[in-house]
Amino acid sequence: MTEHHRELAGTRVLFVLWDGGGNVGTSLLFVRDLVARGAAVTVLGNPSVEQRAAAAGAAFRPFRHSPLHDPRTPGGDLLRIQEATSPSEAARLIRDRVMFGPASPMCQDVTEAAREAGTHVVVADYVLPGALVAAEHLGLPRIVFMNAVYPLSVGESPHEAMRNGPFVPLFERMIKEALPDLNEVRARWGLAPLDATREQYTRADRCMVATHPVADPAADSVPGRVRYVGPGFAPPERRPGRAGQPGQADAPRRVLVSLSTTRHSAQPGLVRSLLEAADEVDAEFHFLGGIVPDERLPPRVRASGYLPLGELLPRTDVLVTLGGHGTFVRGLAFGVPMLLAPFEQDAFNNARRAQHLGVGRQTRLDAPADALARELRLLLADDAYRLAAGEIQDRIRREHRPAAAASVIAELVG
Repeated sequence: MTEHHRELAGTRVLFVLWDGGGNVGTSLLFVRDLVARGAAVTVLGNPSVEQRAAAAGAAFRPFRHSPLHDPRTPGGDLLRIQEATSPSEAARLIRDRVMFGPASPMCQDVTEAAREAGTHVVVADYVLPGALVAAEHLGLPRIVFMNAVYPLSVGESPHEAMRNGPFVPLFERMIKEALPDLNEVRARWGLAPLDATREQYTRADRCMVATHPVADPAADSVPGRVRYVGPGFAPPERRPGRAGQPGQADAPRRVLVSLSTTRHSAQPGLVRSLLEAADEVDAEFHFLGGIVPDERLPPRVRASGYLPLGELLPRTDVLVTLGGHGTFVRGLAFGVPMLLAPFEQDAFNNARRAQHLGVGRQTRLDAPADALARELRLLLADDAYRLAAGEIQDRIRREHRPAAAASVIAELVG
């Protein structure tokens, strides 16, 4: 048994999880790891994640007071992000429907679950500040779990923060406006008011950022209580170049299209344009996730339901994505050049980071087929993108720390 197995044995962790689609898989990778290291983990979340939580080895308790949400069904989708027409509107919906609107019933759920499980430490998705309030009310160590880049400014000017993308300025503006609602919830649970909403995060004992430091331009400037723990999976070995693959020099190029697990209004148009672009690009295309209409596909195009990205990326030359964090970090870890068409806040940051690192290019959601074809041909033909992606993959593999999350919890309960 390893050191961290001994340190976590008997540790009871309450992991409060919101079903936002792509974040669930990453969160449960950490749950699985903590269970394997001896922790007794209870996942408190939307009923839609119960089977996956059980498969990760955790006990499961559904929300009993918070509004129920299932993003897989139109009737069960509490957030309805497709109603947003801009990143700022998407932020407002997340604030009102997920973060602060249901914060008080979330406190009730977390308080009851923590007491029943005899919890030692609470790990809460950062979109659930009510869970942090509950842990503070109970006097339990609390960890913010951030399945994206660090969302708070770290001393840079608003202009500098915006230069990396709109996520941090939008997030801080969004939560700033929620201060009266947050303080009302805190008062209801016997806690003193805060001067700023961000204090609910900065007062937490630790913050786990579930990404690679190379993906976040703020990584060198965050406070010491912030720990980058990676995205929860071990980086693969570096892909050899085509010249080093016997019999592969003339193999067809492959473009993998993996868009959002959450539908929105712009996605069908992007899919149509990509299907048209496939006729103009010398490559095989694979559309993942059931996003292609049920109709006759063009030559060299295939479509499927959801398949693990890790099985497809080793054979992928270009990844097309909306820039969601889970897909973005997998593209980095597998050394695959990317074409990003961002829609939501952190996706714009990821797209700019990909460009800064030289591993990808950014396009618009409404880009026409000929523009998409030009971008894809460039990414396929220019070896600079492949070489830069390989260098980032090497760095990620060197910096990988498999026990990073376990170490954070061991620090608090040891």
